[in-house]
Amino acid sequence: MGACVCGYTTDPEKNCNGTHNVVKAVKADLIAKLEAKDFADAAQYLKTN
Repeated sequence: MGACVCGYTTDPEKNCNGTHNVVKAVKADLIAKLEAKDFADAAQYLKTN
């Protein structure tokens, strides 16, 4: 897949292995749960960082 540019790879040689897709999915889930519990500030922080 090539060299990882997102920094989330778990590959020892720093090649892209799709880990960023897992990170994106987990962040989206956390954001949805935070918004549902009315933690808009925390959700916004995750969206921008």
